[in-house]
Amino acid sequence: MRTAVVVLVAVVLLLVTGQRALAWHDERAQVTDGKDAVAAASAEVEGLIDISSATSDADMEELLAGATAGFRTELEGQADRLQQALTENAVKASGDVVSAGLVKLAGDRATVIVAAAGSVQNKQTKAAEPRNYRLTVDLQRVKGDWLVSGLEFVA
Repeated sequence: MRTAVVVLVAVVLLLVTGQRALAWHDERAQVTDGKDAVAAASAEVEGLIDISSATSDADMEELLAGATAGFRTELEGQADRLQQALTENAVKASGDVVSAGLVKLAGDRATVIVAAAGSVQNKQTKAAEPRNYRLTVDLQRVKGDWLVSGLEFVA
């Protein structure tokens, strides 16, 4: 009888330990996913606010590389018009992400809020003017990479 109780306790302890190990692994994976989604959103926003007339072709390729197929199609549809406006206005822009945070993470989808600061100079301005940006970035994991599926400027 005593042996059966000891075996039963050992089995229960093994089951609890296994369950805790799986929960810990899932929690670590979710933290990593969140960090990766925030990094991808930050990189895409920096690429967007750094776009300038002198580098617009390379900048646009970077933006397209970080987009899902659907969002990429949207960007491609606006790329020529954007590049033309950048060139005509001799736009020089730069900026950095100041803050970014995960709002939602559910499976292969995430939403990140990004705050960025930068400056923009063009033919109408004598000096670079400061700009502040707030964006909501929707992401989707595609083949292991977090790609932007939507991007919206917010007040």
